[in-house]
Formats: sequence, C-alpha cells, structure tokens
Amino acid sequence: MFTEPIRRLVENTPYIFVATADSSGQPHIAIGEQVIISGDSLLIFENWFCPATLQNITCNARVSVAAVLPETGKGYQMLGSVIKSTDAALLNGYDPFDSLPETPQVLTRFAVKVEHILEFTSGIHSDIPVAGWL
Repeated sequence: MFTEPIRRLVENTPYIFVATADSSGQPHIAIGEQVIISGDSLLIFENWFCPATLQNITCNARVSVAAVLPETGKGYQMLGSVIKSTDAALLNGYDPFDSLPETPQVLTRFAVKVEHILEFTSGIHSDIPVAGWL
C-alpha cells in the first residue's frame, strides 16, 4: 500500500523515471509525466514513449521506477512489472512517408504493479523495502 508521503511525492513530482531492459538486459530510461496512483499498488503512466521503452516492456515486463525531489535528492524506487499496456491516442495526421520512423506516434498508457518500494537517495541508504510496504 502506498504511504501518504510516497503518494504525495509521486503525484506532485513532474517527472518520474522508468527504467526498462530488453531481453538481453540492455537498459533504457524514459520519463513519465503526471503518473497516477491507482488502488494500493498500481502506477499508471501515460506518455509518448520512445520505441525502445515500448519494445522493452513487451519482451521484459520488469521495471524500476524512481521518483525523487531534485532539491533534496531524496525519493523512492518502486520495483514491479508492467501488467497492461494500451494505445491511448494516435498522432493526428501521421504520414509514414513524411515522418521519422523513430518518432513516437502513439500515446501509450501502461500500468505497473509495484511489488517493492525502496528509499532512493544520493546519501546513505539500504535496499530494504520501506516499512509497511507489502
């Protein structure tokens, strides 16, 4: 269950980082904006994600999500899996002959089921899950 401090941080941080990896383990980081918490353990992302992020979550659902306050360098790392991914919108007027093939054309929404939450800071910390979390 998300504690109130974690909920406030996620809901009030403009950029949430999501790390994915492909089937060979090659990592990739993307930014989610306005991430929504749903229920006790879901994070809902919606963004124009680049192809690498979308390819990664189809072959390897495991992700790491980080929310941190820039002024303090403190936050939380949430570990989990993408459980659902859908197209929320398509770019209006997309022309495959005029657009760059690597440019995102789909607004994607995906849900991450959070399994563990850890402190995330540049200072001394442990990798022990936050008390009260699952």
